[in-house]
Amino acid sequence: MRKKLRDNLGTAALALVLSIIVWVNATYQNDRPYEDFYSDPIPVQVLNAPAGLVATNDPTETVRIRIKAFSSTWNALSSNNFVATADWADLEEGMHTVPINVTSSDPTVTIVSVHPQMSYVRLEPLQQATREVSVELEERDDVPMGYRIYDPEIEPGAVTIEGALSAVERVAQVVAPVSLSGQRTTLEREVELVVLDEDGRPVDNVWLSPQRVSVRVPIERRENYREVAVRARTQGQPARGYFVSGVNVIPSTVTIVGPPSVIDAMGSLIDVTEDIDVTGATRMVAERVELSLPEGVSVLGANENQPFTVLVTVGIDAVTGGSTVELPIQTRRLQDGLSAQLSVPRIDVILTGPSVVLDELEVDLLNAYVDLSGLGVGTHQVRPEVEFLSDQDSTLRDLVVKDILPKYIEVTISPGPTPTPEASARGASVSQGDGR
Repeated sequence: MRKKLRDNLGTAALALVLSIIVWVNATYQNDRPYEDFYSDPIPVQVLNAPAGLVATNDPTETVRIRIKAFSSTWNALSSNNFVATADWADLEEGMHTVPINVTSSDPTVTIVSVHPQMSYVRLEPLQQATREVSVELEERDDVPMGYRIYDPEIEPGAVTIEGALSAVERVAQVVAPVSLSGQRTTLEREVELVVLDEDGRPVDNVWLSPQRVSVRVPIERRENYREVAVRARTQGQPARGYFVSGVNVIPSTVTIVGPPSVIDAMGSLIDVTEDIDVTGATRMVAERVELSLPEGVSVLGANENQPFTVLVTVGIDAVTGGSTVELPIQTRRLQDGLSAQLSVPRIDVILTGPSVVLDELEVDLLNAYVDLSGLGVGTHQVRPEVEFLSDQDSTLRDLVVKDILPKYIEVTISPGPTPTPEASARGASVSQGDGR
């Protein structure tokens, strides 16, 4: 009895082992491991960075890795499953080659290779220094002459520089660049600092504390100066079909100088001495005119021996409109020995452009056609086209084809000569190919 029981237990154990082997083999076949590059770069962490030293080059920041893992594992992996490190322990000043080590939090994943395998790092002593901040006023000339610019105020007036010894020694100035473009009142602004060497070039591998400073540049208008806008007006009407599209004055503002009582009484706008006549104009009108200034007032910087003038340009544009014209259709580039029959004899063309050109348009200067090049026997949908004979009338260049109706024409091409014009007149809409 006991022998039979032992035999049964042995058989059961063997069956269990075999079933496990079969299951493992089946699972392995369905989830085979394979090797490939992992898609995302892995950031490199620096360990044990030595105190008092700083890298002056750009050590490797990320690596690519080739791994081997089961198919089911690949889909679940993320960059958080990997850690790449470069150990800087015991490194001294100078150039070093540091191996990059990558590990995986998933024990079923094998790291096959790391690219690159090494990180190159150059270490220099860390240096600190203090530098005063200077303000560089840019576009200073954009502030009108009637305004006074006072010395800039900076807070704080000095900053701490930290970085590699060689970089800190190159620092010649710390600058707060401030643009005065369009400025008429006191400027107050937080400004990002720039570190420059003796040649005015930026210095890398240094850090500032603080990185920004508060800059205040007082700007005031002088009592007997004032900036005013210049206004010009027109008189008359342009030619029929045209309109005044704009008036431009150069310079558009001027700074005037004179007795404070007169300057204070003036408004912020000054006119030219005469209106610009645009009667019958069909294109831009440009004239130089003087300013209407009160007694004792002049333009700052103007030549005292001749009157100050401004250039006034008046834009003249054509009134635009639209029109629809009906054009007969020609055929072009029809192969020899073939005839073409069109589904419609004429098309509607919607044009836009100057009204004066549309009003006097001669339809004979427009051609509508269908290009049949490369088309053989059969029925085709062809897009009609329109051309302007602008060599005969240059004003046609101002017109634009807005739309063509219908957008496509059915063309039936068959063997034999093109039907006679009489057949076309009966509604067959047939056109002889002109070969162009």
